Amino acid sequence: DVAKNLGVIFDEKLTLKPNVSTIIRACNFKLVSLRRIGNKLSIKQKTQLVHTLIHSRLDYCNGLLTALNKEDIARLQKVQNSAVRFIYNRRGRRGVNKLRKKLHFLPIEARIKFKICVMAHKCVYGTAPQYLSDLVKRRPPKPRTPRQNEDSTLLDLDYSTKLQSTKAAFKVVAPRHWNSLPRELREVDSEDCFKSRLKTHLFDEAYTDVPSKTKKRNKGACITPLHSKVLAH
Repeated sequence: DVAKNLGVIFDEKLTLKPNVSTIIRACNFKLVSLRRIGNKLSIKQKTQLVHTLIHSRLDYCNGLLTALNKEDIARLQKVQNSAVRFIYNRRGRRGVNKLRKKLHFLPIEARIKFKICVMAHKCVYGTAPQYLSDLVKRRPPKPRTPRQNEDSTLLDLDYSTKLQSTKAAFKVVAPRHWNSLPRELREVDSEDCFKSRLKTHLFDEAYTDVPSKTKKRNKGACITPLHSKVLAH
């Protein structure tokens, strides 16, 4: 038995497998249509179409996808990989990670973490709705030695549940992802600046094993709000 709410399909065990299958079918249908006109488009035009038609579908309510297992994450990753091969008109599976890095695409798992961390940032700095902010709490101060500096940006971890299905709840997963970020990133109060630096941080994490000829960006620099929205893709 399944139920649909705001376009997301929930099954009785909250595995979200039916929702994942629906996303994959919709994206593959669009990719088949795009390939028919792919030879008439530039790489820039193909990239814009992938953002509009594929990433918009993969990213929709993807904060709920923290409950997915590795197998379902891999299924969604194959869709993004197919979109990358469409952009560069490639057929083989080799080298897709380098091509994805060249396009500055965050992989699926990092995109989910990006969404959760942005929502956590809004909760910490008071721009989230009250019902969402009430789900997370700052970690209470602890006795410290003279050498220690209290980190007021950390969130209190929730250990109240042992069920696998509820471990993906926002109040559980948001503090875990948020606390895993570097302190200097958690202390950025500007949302646009935070998104830009978070994208850079997750990008570096995702592609540590992929060689690159491009120069590293300055992690301390912030970019314009418009550019930040583009980077979120």
